[in-house]
This record gives sequence, structure tokens and C-alpha cells, in this order.
Amino acid sequence: MLRSLPQELGETAPLAILLGAATGAGLVHLLSGTVGQSSSESLEVLALGSLQVFAPVGVNLVWILRSAPLRVERAARRHLKHRAAAACPVPDWRLREFQLTSAVLVALLLMPWFLGALLLGGLLATPRAGLGLGSELRELVGLITPADLAQGVLRTAVFAAAAQAVCLHKGSQVRRSTAELPRLIADAVPECLLVVTALEAIWIMVAPLHGTYA
Repeated sequence: MLRSLPQELGETAPLAILLGAATGAGLVHLLSGTVGQSSSESLEVLALGSLQVFAPVGVNLVWILRSAPLRVERAARRHLKHRAAAACPVPDWRLREFQLTSAVLVALLLMPWFLGALLLGGLLATPRAGLGLGSELRELVGLITPADLAQGVLRTAVFAAAAQAVCLHKGSQVRRSTAELPRLIADAVPECLLVVTALEAIWIMVAPLHGTYA
């Protein structure tokens, strides 16, 4: 499975970049046009929410849409193989643990792509004079605190593990053959999205967003 991680990352990274850039540009347009905030305030909000909200949810949205169906299929095939075999050479709990770890790893590797595109898209949508794009990007990154980074990484990892757990559960529900996979996959994708959304809502209620600047 480790050999499939680069392929999985390569297949999901382009979607992460597109979604990240669209999210950043859309947020800045919304804040500056609808809410009426200034450019500097819009960028501060972008820095505040990028790691605490948008990156964890966005990265896992990309992962769910692209990788969850494949994860359900793999889990179902392994489940059928395990049921058909007299003995399994690798304990099932170790396989599940490895699958959870690999899902978290892919999500964390997607995070820089999504976050970089989000910040860059927000900057390109913000009319600012004087500084070059590189200086503006460094200024925006400087608004992100280590606490924001730690919380973003933790949220991304927890959400990815939860989504993978849903995929494993759906895959284990296969009974006779892989002909049941379309129904299981159709159920797994919205369930993964609901789990991630619920976790994000609970997290915000338990640990409210904090500012990134004084």
C-alpha cells in the first residue's frame, strides 16, 4: 500500500490546488464585496481560517471525493478474501491500523498544496499596491501562528482518520461479492462528508477559533 501513496497523492493534488485557489479567491471576494471588509482585514480572516477551518475540511473533502471510493473497494476485497481464506497471515487489526495511518499521511501531504493554493488565490483576488506577490505571500504566512499550524494539522489528521474508518466500516459490510460495491460506495461518500462536517462543528463549539494576530 505504501507504493500506492505517491499515485494517490498525484491524483488528488491537482484537485486540492484548484479547490484551494477557488476557496481563497471566493472568501476574499465575499469579505471585501459583500461584508465590506478592507483588503488587510480580508487577508487576516483568510490567515485565521486557512489552517483552522478551510484547510482541514477542504483537504478531507478532496480526499473523500477522490480516494474514499477506492478505499471502500480495497476494504471490501480484503474482507471477502479474509472470509474465503482459512487463515489470514496478517492480523486484521494491523491492516486497519496501517490503512488509517496511510489515509492520515495522504491528507497531511495534501495540506501544503491546498493551503498554498488557498493563500495564493486569496492574494491574487486582493487588490494591494506596493509589495510584490512574493512579499505579500510572506506577509500573509507571517500571520499564521504555530498554534494555528498545530491545530490545523491535528484537525486534518483526525478528520482523515474518521473518514477512513467510515470506508473500512462500509467495506466490511460486503457479504457475497464485489457486485455490492456501487451501493456501498454511494453510501460511504456522503457518510464521510457528514462525519467530517459534524466533527468540524463539534470542534468549533468545544475549541472556538482564536485569532492569529495581536
